[in-house]
Parts: sequence; structure tokens; C-alpha cells
Amino acid sequence: MDSEVTTDGSVFTDDVGWTWLPRILTPAQSGALAEACLDKLATIGDGVRVGDKPWSGTRRLVDLRDRLPEVEQILVLHRDVRAAIEPILGPNPTCSEVIFRCPFPGFGGQKLHADDLPLVDPNQTLGLTAIVPLVDFTADNGATRLIPGSHRRPDLQRLSGSLDDHPDAIVLTGPAGGMFLFSRHILHSGTRNDSVSPRPAVQICWTR
Repeated sequence: MDSEVTTDGSVFTDDVGWTWLPRILTPAQSGALAEACLDKLATIGDGVRVGDKPWSGTRRLVDLRDRLPEVEQILVLHRDVRAAIEPILGPNPTCSEVIFRCPFPGFGGQKLHADDLPLVDPNQTLGLTAIVPLVDFTADNGATRLIPGSHRRPDLQRLSGSLDDHPDAIVLTGPAGGMFLFSRHILHSGTRNDSVSPRPAVQICWTR
């Protein structure tokens, strides 16, 4: 069983490959953003874009910066977020993707995978992924899990997309409005939502 990690404001280091940024959104902002995304999915009609999943067990809405422009200021350009990512990726990193993902009860489980190709230089992170919980992430509602340090392990990188579990995997739990920030090369996945409520979150990707 994956061990559970409760957030404590840790610092991103290259050997671990992830960190937690507290209080990026207020509880009110988190709830309003989740409601706005689910409302757009419920009323999407003929406006479905490639990557949207308005009716599946795990709802998905792409292009959030276009559809909800406030996301740019409250998340992508947030002062604490920029302060965290620029020392890792350098000035003016590219935000390549902002999506909403919401597994409903019984859904959301994924194989452990990386969001980018294996590192050629294991000492240089080329991209970061952020997960922003819009409700509290708990051990049973589909929270993100990852394998610390796997971005620097070619043996694990080669298994991206094929692992159901790993003994070193940890489940990241924490309150709504914070941000889990990790290397795009680290193996991670959503877990199955075994609670009775949807588990909404925003995912943001940056590259050098």
C-alpha cells in the first residue's frame, strides 16, 4: 500500500523532485474555480475541444486559461508560484498547459507515468507539473501519488505507463488551495476516488 504524506511546506530538491506550496488559493477561490469548471462541463454543448471529457467518470476540461481567464492571475502568475518555479526552470518558463481534472467516485486510477521524456542530464529538470487541489486531497478520494526521486532513475523511467504500483510510491494529501509541484520526469498518477464525492483539481505544466 502506498504510504501517505501530509504536506509540511517542504522545499523542492533535485534528489526528491517535488514540493508543496501552501495557500496559493483561498478556500473560497478553490470552491469557486471547481464550480466554474464543472458548470462549463455541464453546459458544454457543441463546444467540446480535443482533450475535453465532459461525460466520463473522470471529467476533464482543457484550455483553462482561454476558458477562464482569471486562472492566469490567480495560479499561473501567482507570486509564490513564480518564486518556486523560476529557480528550477530559469526566468520566463513556458506554461504549456492548464487543465481541470475531476474523478468522480469509483474513477481516477492511473498507472504510474511521467509527463515528459526521461532526462538526458539527470541533474537538470526541464519541466514541472503542478497539481492544485480544489478540495482537500485525502488518502481515499483519488489524491495524486508519486515515486520520489524517480525522475533521476532510468530504470523506473523506462517503465513509465506500465506500473500499477511501486513500494516507494507516496500519496500526496493536503488542503484545498495548495499546490503540489513536481518534476515532469517523475513517475506519478492519480489514484482511484473511493470517497462519495468528486475530487476536482487543476493541473499546470511548465517547460524551460
